[in-house]
Amino acid sequence: MRAPWRHLMLGGAVISLVALGCSSDDSADSTSTPAPPTTADASTTTAPGPSTDAPISTSTSTTAPPDDTTTSSAASSTTATTEAPPRTTTEAAPSSTAIPQAPAPLDPDDPNNQRTVAPEEQPIVEAYRRAVEAELVTYSRWPLDPDSPELVNGPFTARVMEPIRQGIADRTALNQVLDISGGITLRPYVVEDDDGDPDRVFVWDCQIDATFWKDVDTGEKAPPDAFPNAGPPGVATGVVAVMVNVDGRWSLDQGALEPQACA
Repeated sequence: MRAPWRHLMLGGAVISLVALGCSSDDSADSTSTPAPPTTADASTTTAPGPSTDAPISTSTSTTAPPDDTTTSSAASSTTATTEAPPRTTTEAAPSSTAIPQAPAPLDPDDPNNQRTVAPEEQPIVEAYRRAVEAELVTYSRWPLDPDSPELVNGPFTARVMEPIRQGIADRTALNQVLDISGGITLRPYVVEDDDGDPDRVFVWDCQIDATFWKDVDTGEKAPPDAFPNAGPPGVATGVVAVMVNVDGRWSLDQGALEPQACA
C-alpha cells in the first residue's frame, strides 16, 4: 500500500486519509476488484447519516444472511419461523459524536445510501468509524500530535501508525491543520474478500467529505491533493480500509482511495 490516507489517507490516512496522501513502503497485491452488488431492504428507510493514493485491490464478494430461518419440528409436525436480527442501512449505523455530518443532502434513492450492514458486521464498521474519528480529531488540533490520546488509544495496528505519523509530519511542515467544522458523512459497508481469513476484512466507504486542510496562520484553504479539500457541503470520496481482528479487537491496518466504493 502507498501512503496513508488522505488526510493522511483516511486522515493523512485509511484512515489516515487525512494527512497528505504521501507514500509508504508497504505494497498490496493488485488484482481487479469488481464492485459488489448493492443490497437494500426496500422496506427500510435510510437515516441520514477520510490514505494511500494507491488502491488496495482484491477479489471480493458480498454475502447477505437470510432475513429469517425456518426450523421444522418432527415431534409436532409444525414449522416455526425465527426472525434474524435486522440488517441496518449504512446511514443507520452510529454517527460520530465529535464531528458533525456533512451538510450535503442525502437522496434516499441513491444506492450509496442503501447498502446494508449485518449485525455481525457492526463491530467492524464501528471500529472503522472510531478510527476515522480519532484521526480527524487529531488532525484538527494544532500542533498536530502523533501521540494524541485518540491515536494512541484508537483502533489502529502498528502497521498503519507509521504512515499516519509521517502524514502528520508532512502536514506540520506545510503549516496545515484540518478544519472539521463542515463535517463528514461516513457510509461504510463490509466487502468480504475470498482469502479465507475471517480476521481480515475490507470496508468500503463512500464518504461525503466536507473537511479541508488550511494554513494555521492565515486560514487559507489548501488546494486539492489526494482529497478534494472542498469544504461544505461536501464531496463524495470512495475509500477502502483493511480491518483486522487481533485478540477479538477490530483495528485499522491499511487504507487507500477506492473509487469503486461509490456506486
